[in-house]
Amino acid sequence: MIFRQPSLLLGLVVLAGLAVLYVLAQRRRHQFTLRFTDISLLQSVIGRQPGARRHLPPAFFLLGAAGLVLAMAQPVLNLMVARSDASVMLVIDTSGSMDATDVLPTRLDAARAAAHDLITQLPGNARVGLVSFSTLPTVASPLTDNRADVQSAIDSLQAGGATATGDALLLALRQLSPATRPPSNGRAPAMIVLLTDGATNRGSSPMVAAAQAKAAGVSIVTVGIGSRNATVTVRGRDVGGVDDQALQAIASATGGKYFFAEASGQLSQIYSSLGSQFGWRFVRFDATIPLIAVGTLVVVSGAVMSLWWFRVLP
Repeated sequence: MIFRQPSLLLGLVVLAGLAVLYVLAQRRRHQFTLRFTDISLLQSVIGRQPGARRHLPPAFFLLGAAGLVLAMAQPVLNLMVARSDASVMLVIDTSGSMDATDVLPTRLDAARAAAHDLITQLPGNARVGLVSFSTLPTVASPLTDNRADVQSAIDSLQAGGATATGDALLLALRQLSPATRPPSNGRAPAMIVLLTDGATNRGSSPMVAAAQAKAAGVSIVTVGIGSRNATVTVRGRDVGGVDDQALQAIASATGGKYFFAEASGQLSQIYSSLGSQFGWRFVRFDATIPLIAVGTLVVVSGAVMSLWWFRVLP
């Protein structure tokens, strides 16, 4: 919380002083009463005492006044709210190189675990879809509110084939088109998360897809999984490492970020972070009017109680 007029908060010090004076006055009143030695006679004269309720009107008055002082300082709250209309497409490489074990237990197993983490981090109302790709891309799960369908599709992924990254990104982008995204006031937030271990060797250029994503206002976050500058073999074939330069270029072209993960634990942390960044946004809320309303209501309530019980204002 921030205050546009923080100097006015000094009024709370004044109210605190009034509260101290009230407590001192009540103690003095009690001491004055004890000067009378015949307590029974005093009680018969003054009748039934109001007890603790006599303190309620002053308490309400001070609390209400404190609320009004806070309102005068013009408080603004920074609230983190869920983007209920958000959409995210996971694009996971299932080419043969994803069977490599340089990330344990395999690259594809690490990708599955990370994808599950991301889905868990997203707001409950966000829609999620999955595109898997090797030689050709496939919509393994269209955008849906049913997380179980996406989780099941992730678990069923199998490695094999070449790497058509550009075609996969274009297919994911079509899933995020206005025709398939929910209506909202303005553009619904959307993101593509690409996880791959190597360079494209089939289909269209990923940079063509990145240009179209930028035009559509969709950011692409890329995650490179595997080893850098190392010889990695799968069934006797050198599958190479991560193409950092290509993945960095794809992310930068759309305003996204590139991450490199060497181990499954790091990969899970990256996806968890992405879920937090994508699924929530900060909203500035001006609390001045609500505080004025609440403070006024509390002050008036204290005045009504005082008039009703004691026929005086606090």
